[in-house]
Amino acid sequence: MTDLFANTQFMSFMWESITIESVLKFAVVYFFVIWIAVIVWVIKDISNRTDNLLLQILSILIVVIFTPLGVFLYLLIRPSRTIFEKYYLEVEENLNILSHIIEQKNEQQKVLEKSECPDCGTEIEPDFVICPNCKKDLRNQCSKCKKEIRENWKVCPYCSTKQEDKKHKSKKHSYKNKKTD
Repeated sequence: MTDLFANTQFMSFMWESITIESVLKFAVVYFFVIWIAVIVWVIKDISNRTDNLLLQILSILIVVIFTPLGVFLYLLIRPSRTIFEKYYLEVEENLNILSHIIEQKNEQQKVLEKSECPDCGTEIEPDFVICPNCKKDLRNQCSKCKKEIRENWKVCPYCSTKQEDKKHKSKKHSYKNKKTD
């Protein structure tokens, strides 16, 4: 019972001590606390949204000078996206471009993989050295080191082995074909 009586006395003392002057002081302090909090928020927000120093200073001054209307003005002029959001959008766009390029390369590779033997028309894969049907050489290889060389080269640039004449080689090759048949 005494606690209730003490609380009642405390409450009546509080109500008696509240004056218009103390309410105004509290309202002014509250206003300045909110004002400083808004300024700090604007400083952090605008620094996350732009690197433009002039826009940052202008935004802060608008909030400081035109309080409380300045907050609404700031919300109208601030950039819509943060620097990080712009960065991630740019990365996403670049990834989309890269995936499109990769898809095009894959389609080109599929087209290249579907090739035919120039002699018999059998479907061959790009890494075939000889046609499995007619045994035609699809690539020119060095007779010694077996590295791929161009058709008109007379000497292998890798091992310096002199290469046989293509006409002579094809006659020799066709002779082997007759023997095995």
